[in-house]
Amino acid sequence: MPLKPEHRQTLYLVAATWILSGILYLIPYHLFSGASLYVTVSVINICVMGALLSGGVYWAVRATRRRNAAVRLAAMGVAVILASGTLALVDAATGEWIGRLVVSSQQAAPFALRATNNFIALVWQFALLGAAFSVIEANGLARERERELAAAREAASRAEAAASAASLAALRYQLNPHFLFNTLNAISSLIVTREYAAADAMLAKLSEFLRATLSSDPEVLLPLEDELATLQHYLEIESVRFGERLAVEFVCPPGLNDALVPGFLLQPLVENSIKYALAPSPVPVTIRVEASADDDALVVTVEDDGTGHPGDMRPGTGLGLTNVRQRLRTLYGAAGSLETLKRESGFLAVARLPLRRRAAAPTAA
Repeated sequence: MPLKPEHRQTLYLVAATWILSGILYLIPYHLFSGASLYVTVSVINICVMGALLSGGVYWAVRATRRRNAAVRLAAMGVAVILASGTLALVDAATGEWIGRLVVSSQQAAPFALRATNNFIALVWQFALLGAAFSVIEANGLARERERELAAAREAASRAEAAASAASLAALRYQLNPHFLFNTLNAISSLIVTREYAAADAMLAKLSEFLRATLSSDPEVLLPLEDELATLQHYLEIESVRFGERLAVEFVCPPGLNDALVPGFLLQPLVENSIKYALAPSPVPVTIRVEASADDDALVVTVEDDGTGHPGDMRPGTGLGLTNVRQRLRTLYGAAGSLETLKRESGFLAVARLPLRRRAAAPTAA
């Protein structure tokens, strides 16, 4: 029986994460002191056990994927702590045994010190894996909902309203797993190179972004300023990967801060520019996000000045662009649209939707 896409993605992610972690952990030893057989066996032991214990974290995430955000986060937190503690204790307990097995003169660190240090490092690793598992499961759940909706539409026209709401939720949750995998690699590299402050800052940005992704209601419209703030978290994470190659410009008149937009409407458009314009480019690329009013319509433009590459097929063929069009059509009908244009230098995406504003808070008498 073939594996489901989310199961296959999970296996790839777990294997790649622990293999990469082992390699990155051993590199400093090889470069500066020469990795002994004892260190190599210890790292292999941690990576193998870590991969197995990752299954427990994935089980907790999958078992609660249909529950509310609080239950999901609590279950993932408990699983992460248990997995980290178990692996830290196993490694500390087997350190001396491994030293005797490989006949190494290197002394293992004291049990308590080794367990504590490993627990602190492993919590990061398992927490990031848990966050990645959550998004993968959200994608899988979205695909299941899409299939259920297709059957509901064929069964009865009365299910149309419920189908539209669930379809919107499915589109909302299609976050690219490659973004999470790349972010996980970047944080792992920062930890290995002992750049703990940078890793902590990046983890905080990722947590804010994932909290907004997992807890927000896809049918609730958000003020434009909140949408831009979430987009800023996403871009700050990507800036760690691309450094000075990524330049960002936000242009939003203060009078449009309270304009209402669907949550995560802009992230696929910006991700489109990062994937096709910035990633393959050796030179800096500027991504510009601009909001303006056109009579009773809100117009949000995302453009880049990248040259792309010969395989760049962005005009209307990408999943992200298609999803944005579908969301706008579902929410606003003919009043919502997304127009795209591939230029000689850069790409332009223009989202148009009705200009609606957040209701003013009642003033005290």
